[in-house]
Amino acid sequence: MDLLTLARYVGILNRQTQSYITAAFSSLDINFSECIIFMNLFDKEGINQEELSSMLFIDKAATARTIKSLERKGFITREVPKDDRRAKKLFLTDKGRNYKSYFYSLLEKWENCTTEGLNKEMINLVFKGIQTMAENSSNANFAELTGQTKEGN
Repeated sequence: MDLLTLARYVGILNRQTQSYITAAFSSLDINFSECIIFMNLFDKEGINQEELSSMLFIDKAATARTIKSLERKGFITREVPKDDRRAKKLFLTDKGRNYKSYFYSLLEKWENCTTEGLNKEMINLVFKGIQTMAENSSNANFAELTGQTKEGN
């Protein structure tokens, strides 16, 4: 498979996943960005905004806006530790915690839909391959790969 074909299929999967999540969580008034932040807090309560942004490769300002929206909707809270007033730690509210099984059940349905026809071994291989590609891309030096310097040469 050539890179253009791979990029097209990854793009389709990404856009369809965003559309599914938007539809699946519309009754909670939760959009795709909010869902991603919310889901990551299920396993990482107490993480600060900056760590969450870095982990998800999301702009800090976008993360802050999304967190503010989730906070306004009553799903999460931000707490400022006494030892570091700059680091806002994120926690789920009781309301947020109550949706964990609901979130996972809807995402499991999407996973089953997208992996239909694949056996467990193939699913694990695909997931591991995508994970490796994502990790490689997150460590990529764009300037080096493109032959450009910071001055744009």
